[in-house]
Amino acid sequence: MELIFVYNANTDAVSAITDYAHKVFSPSTYRCDLCALTHRNLGQRSAWKEFKRATNATMEFWYIKQFEKEFHMSPEYPIIYERRNGELTPVMGRYKLAEIKHVEELIEVLTLYIALNQ
Repeated sequence: MELIFVYNANTDAVSAITDYAHKVFSPSTYRCDLCALTHRNLGQRSAWKEFKRATNATMEFWYIKQFEKEFHMSPEYPIIYERRNGELTPVMGRYKLAEIKHVEELIEVLTLYIALNQ
């Protein structure tokens, strides 16, 4: 199984600084729920690192500009897809990700999804 994670962020320096400031000074205005779940201000959450290491699913991580250039799509971000036979199927979109409050909950949902869809 292959999961594609698309953050509601870009990789340029201005975006990185702005995202960092949002996380520190005004986390409620931060626009990427996926980023907030999987990362702290200075890197990945340890539970997320462990999940990525332990799961048997292949995972790819994309940012807006690179994703749109590669896949010629512009969904609402953030979003998680499953790629199977070259086709992308949404697993969890922006609104569902906004409902999840802790990385452990995200891991639980993804673990169940992976188990049911292999």
